[in-house]
Amino acid sequence: MSFAGKCVKVAVLLCISYFYGPIFAQSARNQGWSIHSNGSKLMIQGNEALSSRDDYRFKSPQNLSVNQEIDYYLILGELYLRRKDKIGVANVLYDLRTKKGDYNFADALLTSLWKQAQGDDAQASKVMDAYIQKEPNTYFRNLAKNMRTNLFQGGEDEKKAMIRMDCIKSKPYYSLCRVFRLQYYIDLPNGKDKEMHKHYVNIMRVASPFFEDPLLEWIPLLDRIDEDLPAKLAFLGLINEAFYFQNMIMDFERVSDGEVSENSMERLSFFQILSGDYTSAEDSLLQYLRLSKGKKSSITNRIYLKLGVIAYLQKEYKKSIDYYLKLDLSNWSSNTLHPVLNEPLSITGVKDLIAVSVWKGQNSDNAVRALQKIQDPEKLTEDDIWPKLRLAQIIMDQNPELSSKITDEIIYMAQGKGWRRLEYAATILQGYNQIYRKEFRKSTVEFTKSRGILDSENAFFSSEFIRNFGFVFAHTASGKRGPISGHIKDGLTDYYQSVLYEDLFLIRNYRPISFSTDQFWDHSVQFFKDESDGWGLLDALYRYELIKRKQTDKSKPNSLFQVQFVDSQFKYLSGFQTQREAKFFDSTYMDSRETESALLLKTEEESIKSIESAKVPTIFLLPYKDSIFLFFYHPKEPRKSALTWKEVRTSRLDSIEITESIKDFYYLTKDFESHQIFLNEAGFLNIKHLKKDFKDREFSLFYSMMPNQDAGKQLSVVSWSCPMENVTSGMKNIKNVETSYFEGSRILKDKERAHLWDFATQSKKDSSFANLSWSCKNSSGNFEEISLNRLVRRIDYRTVPRAIVYSEKTLPRSFGDGFGIHSSWIRFWFRSGVKSIYYKPNWSYSDLPSGQSLVDPAFYKEEGLVITQTPW
Repeated sequence: MSFAGKCVKVAVLLCISYFYGPIFAQSARNQGWSIHSNGSKLMIQGNEALSSRDDYRFKSPQNLSVNQEIDYYLILGELYLRRKDKIGVANVLYDLRTKKGDYNFADALLTSLWKQAQGDDAQASKVMDAYIQKEPNTYFRNLAKNMRTNLFQGGEDEKKAMIRMDCIKSKPYYSLCRVFRLQYYIDLPNGKDKEMHKHYVNIMRVASPFFEDPLLEWIPLLDRIDEDLPAKLAFLGLINEAFYFQNMIMDFERVSDGEVSENSMERLSFFQILSGDYTSAEDSLLQYLRLSKGKKSSITNRIYLKLGVIAYLQKEYKKSIDYYLKLDLSNWSSNTLHPVLNEPLSITGVKDLIAVSVWKGQNSDNAVRALQKIQDPEKLTEDDIWPKLRLAQIIMDQNPELSSKITDEIIYMAQGKGWRRLEYAATILQGYNQIYRKEFRKSTVEFTKSRGILDSENAFFSSEFIRNFGFVFAHTASGKRGPISGHIKDGLTDYYQSVLYEDLFLIRNYRPISFSTDQFWDHSVQFFKDESDGWGLLDALYRYELIKRKQTDKSKPNSLFQVQFVDSQFKYLSGFQTQREAKFFDSTYMDSRETESALLLKTEEESIKSIESAKVPTIFLLPYKDSIFLFFYHPKEPRKSALTWKEVRTSRLDSIEITESIKDFYYLTKDFESHQIFLNEAGFLNIKHLKKDFKDREFSLFYSMMPNQDAGKQLSVVSWSCPMENVTSGMKNIKNVETSYFEGSRILKDKERAHLWDFATQSKKDSSFANLSWSCKNSSGNFEEISLNRLVRRIDYRTVPRAIVYSEKTLPRSFGDGFGIHSSWIRFWFRSGVKSIYYKPNWSYSDLPSGQSLVDPAFYKEEGLVITQTPW
């Protein structure tokens, strides 16, 4: 949302309109306002409310409702408090005291804040206490109690005993009420709560109006109510919500101070790191440097350090070196954190970090020379040894003997000193060294030893995929049979969770650069081929497909989908925090995020064993390098012979050899009325051929390998009434519901239902998936819209349908032309809990006997697709 869009409610738009008046006019009109900007003036309903010309000197509001006046006074009081303008505050309080009724809370609140600003917390607290005791209205009294809690109650965990508020737009202080309601819900989870997912769903529900309601585009006094609200949301894993409130706080800083504070800018960069937006994080840190000109280098050092790692994450190694060269190591602070390891970083540690960028950006010789220049102190610490391990890592390709000798010495020293992390990293590296030296048995011994080195305190440093990959490399290089299958499976399980951070393992775990993941895949695929292990090969290539899917998914995580991603970002990049976030690392907010992330991960666990419960013949087409592997599962055969496979040397997904091989399998299993194919691009292309050639049979697609939990009950069909009232008004078994029910804002009683999407998107062909929207004019002549962003925030286990039925016009491109956006659409619904998706380019309602036909697989035999979440 733009700076203008994040501004105050219309009645309160003092200075923002000076800069952005024309942009905000639409929001004002939505509330029945008429706003015009004339130079530096803010015109409200034809009257000049405030002007930058006179530095926003106080004016009594005119022609405003009571609620609008209250918000006007609050935002004006906020501005004067920020500027420490005693006269301005006095004018606001004087005006408030000339009015009666609903204005009393605003008077007490601003009076209390002014006392607090003067350093008199005791008197400030008494003001609020006196108001609470005298106020007979429960709503106002609870507002005051919650405000008092925010202003005067602190805690070790920063949790506050808020009173749950019910907020109505027609009441005054609506935006404050909404913030208090959000605070109540984010403090309910205790970190290990059995109802954690329910808590998160409720938080999403309560937070959603802030993105949608014009009355909530500005929260008066937010930074005084709870300046850490953005951080709490971030630590819960709700990074989009954290951005919303952080940007609001920063907008007010721009207005009142003329620029954003350094603290806010650095916090914003941390949130951008958590969201995976490294480019914006870099821009924010550069802006921080512009703001902090003239500051001590001990302060700017941590910024250049972060910038160096950000450039590394973006594979811009030369830029990374350039940032590191601006570090002033003569003024190094011991409080500077390692951006990856989130622990104090010594000067020796900095040099070790720089060496990696030199290695990647220049060459190994330069990196070695840089490391050799590091002088040892008289008494060696663990920090002083890491660069020596880095040296061993870098020279391993050219001189494995010397690398092995150095690594051995480090292992013995680390064992004697109890430096577990150093011993672990060195032992793993030595395992790879021994492969180079053709000491394969010694290699497997090292990998085996490494597993028991780390204690619980250092468990975060482990990397099972590097260790298991090592076993695979050692066994395959030895040429002897070994327990490789289990190591491949375990390694891929860990690698799937770590794949987005692969470059970081070069830094934090001293991973050998020459033993690449690509090489691991080749070894694994060849091993299963040599062993004629079809199940192992299918498992590996299916995981390969999932990993590629994860790597190519560029959509920004949102709703509850963001929690897992943010949890991973914390695991690997929490050192980008600012000092202000330190208190939250041991909080229940962090515990709650980890618990919810684990719950969400469990609901997405996939296993190749799911195919064994399939009742119909099943086909996989899994591309790998220059081949496509075809797997055929026959449900009536014994397990050993049920799965057959074939490798086709081609990169064309629907080559003649592939289509003919699929037809051969079909003829072997033609006694079955249905067949199913795994949904990827190859599967989509080939199911079209099958449907064309065998029109009398059913062919469906499935998306994942999770256990099948579809109850298979009869479904009712529900549609959005706005665009469909005339189309389906006379249709049997199609129920039209208003927008709030269809998008998930309100809950439908019927759980077993399919949602019909047969209305045109408003999005352009090049629109991203996140920007999809649908709109229409209802029978009353009013405009209604469903945006995907809003829908994503609304859909949860209480509102998600069992099935989706959609047509070609729902998305900007047809399935054949836009496989990517259809794949994103399908992924969203299945992740949300949908069990089946039905697609047909178009149909005539007059030809349908009833709406129930839309969920009949027979309707999609010749044209269209039936896609299930899992095999059936």
